[in-house]
Amino acid sequence: MTVHFLDTPEGGFSYVIERRARRRTVGIRVRSDGQVLVAVPLLVPHLYVKRVLRDKAGWVRRKLVDAAIVHQHKASRGYAEGDTVSYLGREYRLCFASRSRLDEAAGVLHLGMRGEPTREAVIAALTRWYRKQASSVLSERVGVLSGRLGKAPSHIGIKSYRTRWGSCHADGRIYFNWRLLMAPLAAIDYVAAHELCHLLHPNHSTAFWHEVEKLFPACKQQRQWLRRHGRLLDL
Repeated sequence: MTVHFLDTPEGGFSYVIERRARRRTVGIRVRSDGQVLVAVPLLVPHLYVKRVLRDKAGWVRRKLVDAAIVHQHKASRGYAEGDTVSYLGREYRLCFASRSRLDEAAGVLHLGMRGEPTREAVIAALTRWYRKQASSVLSERVGVLSGRLGKAPSHIGIKSYRTRWGSCHADGRIYFNWRLLMAPLAAIDYVAAHELCHLLHPNHSTAFWHEVEKLFPACKQQRQWLRRHGRLLDL
């Protein structure tokens, strides 16, 4: 795979071109490790790819800055006893135990561990714990909000999305990103309201946003919160 370099007024960056037979347009993606991937149709010339990248250089540079911040955040995170993790917007100290239990009064998460508590093992255990909590918390929040909306999903599931907080399908299934459990409850409610309103409006029309604001009046503030802090909601 050939790595190319583009120098622009916004700053230079490296990128890799991926040619795909079924691709119809040029798509740019900045991975969490800072690699810029450009997916293009088979016959699109490199000169055209450069032109598109120059037009999008400002966006690419912003994404690269975001990726660097996330990388630094992850690298500095500790997963030993006494280190902290976020749950519903609050920090809890880690304590390894035979089974998982949250002590809200003491501000401690007793995390059930299997074997040696290596960094990878702790992250895996935390992921399992967050997913379990997500299923319970989001089912409860969706139940409250769907009662106000007068419309309920056919199924609620938890997934490990990288670029979205939730999704709503045409058959009424709604899925949420387990990483939401690191955010405050208000941000979780916004995402739940957002996906529920897609049951009535499967788009992002004016009518959709009006419905979201009616169901959850603080939607704009929480949407902004996720835009500012969402990139750091990860292990």
